[in-house]
Amino acid sequence: DRGREVYKAQATGCLSREVIDCFREADSRQLLIKLLLHLADISNSMKPFRICRVWACQVLEEFFLQGDEESRLGMPVQALNDREKVNKHTSQVGFIEFLVSPLLFATVKLLPAVDSLLEQAVQNARSWQQHWLIETRPVPMEQERAALADRVTKLELRLRDSMSA
Repeated sequence: DRGREVYKAQATGCLSREVIDCFREADSRQLLIKLLLHLADISNSMKPFRICRVWACQVLEEFFLQGDEESRLGMPVQALNDREKVNKHTSQVGFIEFLVSPLLFATVKLLPAVDSLLEQAVQNARSWQQHWLIETRPVPMEQERAALADRVTKLELRLRDSMSA
C-alpha cells in the first residue's frame, strides 16, 4: 500500500538499517510503543512554552487538589502535592531536567527525528527559569538564581553537544 511505501522511503532516510531491523522484532516494537506512549504522556514539556505552561499549571493543580484532600483527611501531604511549598517554575525545570530530558536524549539516539522535541523541552526549561526570576516573590537570592541558571545551562550544553555529535 502507498502509506507503507512512503513510510519506507522516509524511514530509511532518518533511521539506520540496524534500527529498522530491530523494530521488525516483536519485543522491540512493543518496547518502542511503550516509549512513544510514555513520551506522549509527558509531552506537555515538549510543546511550545505557551502550551507547556497551561498544561503544567493544570497538572500541578491536580496534584495540589490531591494534597488538599490528603491534608483534609489528616494524612501526610506528599511533597509535590503541597501547594504551599511547591514552586511551579522550579518544579517544571526539575521535571524537564530529571525525567523528560534523559528520556529524550536517549530517544534521539534511536529516533533522530525527535531532536526538535528535545530542543523545545530544553528551551522550556530556560523559559521556566526566566519566568521564575520575574514572578517569584520575594525575589530569589543570588545564590538561588545562579544555581537554577547553572542547571539550565548544563541542559543547554548537553543539548548542544548531542547535536554536534
